[in-house]
Formats: sequence, C-alpha cells, structure tokens
Amino acid sequence: MRRFLRIYLFCIVLPALAVGWGGLRLLRIDARNRASIVAENRRLRAERCAADFRERVRGALDERLDRIAEAPDAAARLAVLRDLSRGDPAVRAAFLWREGAGCAWPRRAGAPKEDRRFLDRYEPLFSGAVPWTMPAAADAAAPAAPDASAEPRGYRPWGGGGAGSDLLAWVRVSEREIAGFELETMWLLSRFGRFPLMDGMGLRNAWHRSRRTAMPRESGEIVDEDGAVLVPSWRRTAEPTALEPVGEASLAPLFPHWRLRMKPTVDALSFAGWMPDDLLDGARNAPRFRLVVGAALLALVLLSLVAGGYVLLRAARRERLDSLRKTDFVSNVSHELRTPLTSIRVFSELLAEDRISDPARRRRALGTVAAESARLSRLVDGVLDFSRLEQNRRTYDLAPVDLGRFLAETQGAHCVSAPPGADSAVPHSSFAILGGPAGGGAAPVVLADRDAVRQILLNLLDNAAKYAPGAPPEVEVARLPDGRAALRVMDRGPGVPPREAKRIFDRFHRVDNAVTRETGGNGLGLAIARRLARGMGGDLAYRPREGGGAVFELVLPSA
Repeated sequence: MRRFLRIYLFCIVLPALAVGWGGLRLLRIDARNRASIVAENRRLRAERCAADFRERVRGALDERLDRIAEAPDAAARLAVLRDLSRGDPAVRAAFLWREGAGCAWPRRAGAPKEDRRFLDRYEPLFSGAVPWTMPAAADAAAPAAPDASAEPRGYRPWGGGGAGSDLLAWVRVSEREIAGFELETMWLLSRFGRFPLMDGMGLRNAWHRSRRTAMPRESGEIVDEDGAVLVPSWRRTAEPTALEPVGEASLAPLFPHWRLRMKPTVDALSFAGWMPDDLLDGARNAPRFRLVVGAALLALVLLSLVAGGYVLLRAARRERLDSLRKTDFVSNVSHELRTPLTSIRVFSELLAEDRISDPARRRRALGTVAAESARLSRLVDGVLDFSRLEQNRRTYDLAPVDLGRFLAETQGAHCVSAPPGADSAVPHSSFAILGGPAGGGAAPVVLADRDAVRQILLNLLDNAAKYAPGAPPEVEVARLPDGRAALRVMDRGPGVPPREAKRIFDRFHRVDNAVTRETGGNGLGLAIARRLARGMGGDLAYRPREGGGAVFELVLPSA
C-alpha cells in the first residue's frame, strides 16, 4: 500500500500541484503583462488625444487672433475687439495693451463690473509685474518663447485649477501694442463633447481583431487637479482596477491643471446595443472575471487530475487485491477439495481391498467417506452458487416460512453432533434452539426461499463449528419493531476483530489469524450468505456478542 501511495504522490499529486502552481503563476504574469500593456497603450492614446486637443484649442484661438492681427488700423482693431467681447461666445473679455500705459482698452473708469473684474484679475500682467511670456510646453516639440519679443503671439494660462482655469490669448499688433482676449472656458467645456476628438476616443481601435479582446475600447474624460470630472465621457466607463488601469496625459501648457484620462468602456463588445444592463455592469470587471474563470478552470483541471488519479489508484488497488484474493481462493479451494478427495480415495481403497475387517471400523470408514462426499458436494455447490449470484442467475421461490418449525426440521434432518471419539475431520453442525421467539407469541412467519434460508443457516452453523468448537452455537428467533423477523446465530468463539468487521462479507476475504489458518476455507461463505439474504429482500449483519463471541443476524421480511 505504501508503494502505491508513493507512486501516486510522485506520479500524480506532485505533477498536478506543479501544474497548478505554474498555471497560477502564468495567470498572474499574464494579468500583470496585460495590465502594463493596457496602461501603456492608454497613456500613449491619452497623450495623442491631449496633443490633438491642444491643437484644436490653438486653432480656435489663432482663428480669432488672426482677425485681430489683420485689422488695417487701430479703429478697425478696436472694433474687432468689441465684436469679439460682445458677440463671440468663446471670448469672455478682450483687451488692448500699450507698453508704458497699461491696458488702453477697456479702461477702468466707467467700465462695467465684468470689465473691472477682468482688469483686476490680470493686473500683474498689465502693470508689467509679470512678463508676456508663454509657459513651458508639455513636450519638446513645441518649445515656448522666452519673451514677447521672440514670439508675435502666445497663450498664457492664468488662475487656479478646476473649471476656473483661465486662458489668455494675445498677439503683438505693433511694436508697443498687444491685443488679445480671455477664452471662455465654460464654452470650451460645453463644446468639447461635440469635438471629433471625443468621437475618436470612443471608437474601436484599428488593431487586428485577435488583439481587440486584449485591448478593449476606451473613452476619455477631462478632470482637474483634484480629480473632479470637468467633461465626462460620452460612453459608459468602468472604474479603474489593477487589471484595468487608466491612462492620463496633461493638457499643459494651455491648461496645466487639467488632465485627460482614458478609461475602459463597458460597451466594448459588438453586441452592447442589445446587451442587458446587468450584463453590461458585469462586463466592467471582465479582466478580473477572466482571471477568476481561468483560475477556476485550472482548479477544475487539477481536481480532475487528482480525483482521476485517486480513482485509478483505488481501482488498481482493488484489482490487485482481487487478484491476490482470487489466487488465494484457487489455492484454498484446491486445498479444500484435495482433503476430502484424499480421505475418500484412502478409505475407498481400504474398503475395496478388504483391509478393514473390524465391522465397527468399517462402519466408521463408510461414515467418513459419506461425510467427506457431503463436504465435497458443499464446496462445489458453494462455488457454483457464488458464480450464479455473481451473474444474477439465482432465482428465489418466495413463500411463507414458519421459522420455529423450520429450525426444528433443520435440527433434526441436517445437524448432527459428533459422537465421542469420532474423527475430528468429520464436520458437524449441532446447535441449540433458545426458548420461544423474543417478544413472546408464536414464531414469526417470513416470506423467503426455504432452500436459501437453509443454506444461510448451515453456512453460519458450519462457521460457528469451525471457529467456536467448544460449545454448540445457539439460534434465536426474534420479532423486530418494524415488523420484520430476525434469525440470530450466536457462538462463544473469538469473534471478529473490529477492523475486520466490515470486510468479512467481501468475497474471498478471510480474517488473517491463527484460527483461520488452521480451519481453512475459501472466503465465500459469508459473501454468498449475504447475497442470498439481500436477494430475498432481507439482510445479514454481524455484531459482537456480549461476554465474547459473535452474533450473525439474518433479517427477513414478514409474511
């Protein structure tokens, strides 16, 4: 058994555990690699979208700065500034600045409240405390000019974060004059959702179909430095996880406090149009679901390997034990058959040659031949009965049987006590019938096959005679609470060891001790008896007897 356990451990369990450990490692590595690839892809996509956003905003600003720069004279320029300030929703306020004089238009004196706020907000710039320079660009491809003289136009972010971030666009209209305007950021945020840029964020990427499952669609949103969403995505997005990270890119230098964030969408599947909302919500955790499903499938494979190996091991062990038992059975049957055959041949030769002249010895020799013939017949019948039971070819003639009368008939016809001085090789099956049936009243009548019950009883009595030869066994009839009847065969022999009690009814099984080795047997008696009992709708069970010995209880249905 230990050898089989070692083989099972080294050939099945350890490789299965190694496969499981390696599979889990591969799943974790795959999840980390996928997360890093997705994060890098979304970061690059966010940077491309941010660059596109900056270019589009610059285009909108340059379009208005060109109108200011193309004005032929100061009066026309001032008229353009007034038109932008009053009629362009993208312009919050316009201005005209002269070096040394500050803001020439609008003037503080008599200006509306909004214009005064505008002048107060940009007072450091108009007063010269802050130079007209552009901040550093987000990338080296668009370096900012160090001062106003090196760049005829520029863009100056102003203010704090959030939606209050302001942007001032200016153009140098003469050597000493600068004109420009403040961008209306609320107009920009409201118009941003209609930009083709946002449509491009949500479209399926152009990669090969086999990679689309690894790179799902994503959509962009704009957030401030505190993480508050300024422009939400127009698609349903999932919350970021370790397996579904987000990609971010700054919108500097125009809006240094804003970031463009790329997040995965939950409608990444082509059938999202008709997919129910609850399934769409579950798709948010699709990568985690993939990891969980992969781990579950791997666990199922490992469980199948371990369970299959265990089943194969048990089957191999059972086959090995059956083979050993069959070998022992053949050896035991050969020995059991040889013993009566030898006795029959010896006494037959002595009788045939008239070498036994004493009449008493002659009668004893004839009795031995008859007894050994009966023993040989029982052995052959046992093997044949077991074969028929194994093939389910045994038929039962069920009829009412009075157990009290049956025991009396069996005791008188089949069970003979060994006379004093008789040959110990002659089997005997005497038994004592205890007083009336337990529970009182007449003996119970059962529905059974009389020949099968007789075979079971003789088998139990023969075992009792072999294992408890000191005193004849006792037979008792009892009524059970459920209406059935029990026929108990009790002896005062050594009993059955507790660890063998559940196996004594297995075919070819014999308790390995000194008594069984001396008495012989083929290990089929109890197996045949139980099969016969169950074939009649009853059962045969064993329990130890109080004070020592064994009790075999045959339970049969009542008639």
